[in-house]
Amino acid sequence: MKTLVIAKDGSGDFPSLTAAVAACAACPEEPVRFYLRKGVYEERPFLELEEYLIEGESREETILTAAVGGRDPWPGEAKTGTFRTATLFLGGRLARVQNLTVRNTAGDGADAGQALAVYADAARVCMRGVNLYGNQDTLFTAPLPLREREKNGFRGPRENAPRLDTRQYYQDCTIAGNIDFIFGGANAVFDGCRIVPVRHRSGVSYITAANTPAGKPGYLFADCTVQGDCPAGSVYLGRPWRANASVFWLDCALSGEISPAGWDNWNDAANERTARFGEAGSHGPGAAPQRTFGAVDDAVQAEAARAMLAAFRAEFEGL
Repeated sequence: MKTLVIAKDGSGDFPSLTAAVAACAACPEEPVRFYLRKGVYEERPFLELEEYLIEGESREETILTAAVGGRDPWPGEAKTGTFRTATLFLGGRLARVQNLTVRNTAGDGADAGQALAVYADAARVCMRGVNLYGNQDTLFTAPLPLREREKNGFRGPRENAPRLDTRQYYQDCTIAGNIDFIFGGANAVFDGCRIVPVRHRSGVSYITAANTPAGKPGYLFADCTVQGDCPAGSVYLGRPWRANASVFWLDCALSGEISPAGWDNWNDAANERTARFGEAGSHGPGAAPQRTFGAVDDAVQAEAARAMLAAFRAEFEGL
């Protein structure tokens, strides 16, 4: 795997990740490592290469940043929309990111609208030691739902593309936001991550909004910690973006910010018959072992969750 060094001061091969990616366009199937030296890179890289690693010199001091919100104007259209706001877009077959920070600083969704830090749509995504900072819709884990509910709601790079399964693994990452800040249809494991709910002026926050396809495993949070700055009882573990949403929390430490109800049905009681939400082994002031969402058998889900965790750890080990 060749290495390209990115440095703002001109001491590397390229001054920006965007420029380095453009230089690889002629041979997109060649594996490449992008090594970013410390610095604040104000850019919006878009990667469609086959296999690549984006690695920072410092988790806290290597920063990819942009400030684009869904309510921003777009040429010829009323607004940018959710899926054209990403600071970093990851496509291709295998995308790895480690030891850096990605953020979208557009601001509170009540003003800026949705604002992605990362749009993750590679067939396999592996992030380790990464900080993802935003407010509404910080991390989108593709695929999109099959159909939009709002006209032009899916404007963006995968609007008309097939909805393909993705497998995504996040280890020792920090993910911050307030409204649906981890969302999408991926099969994804969050392993030992810090989930940071950010205070929203509505007084309520939602960590996940999954659109899991029917029969797929969806999201698993294992050995994660939830701790932010929200009022007690104001944060929901998730709500279903689509009816078959699947999210499970396994052996996680939950702060007192978590609502006693745990889950929200997105104003549709019918979702409680189809969504697969559950938890096992929760601890901390926000834990409530008896709460349920619909007719969910948490014991069966917990067994499946442990098997999924083992499979993902084995699959992504050494990447």
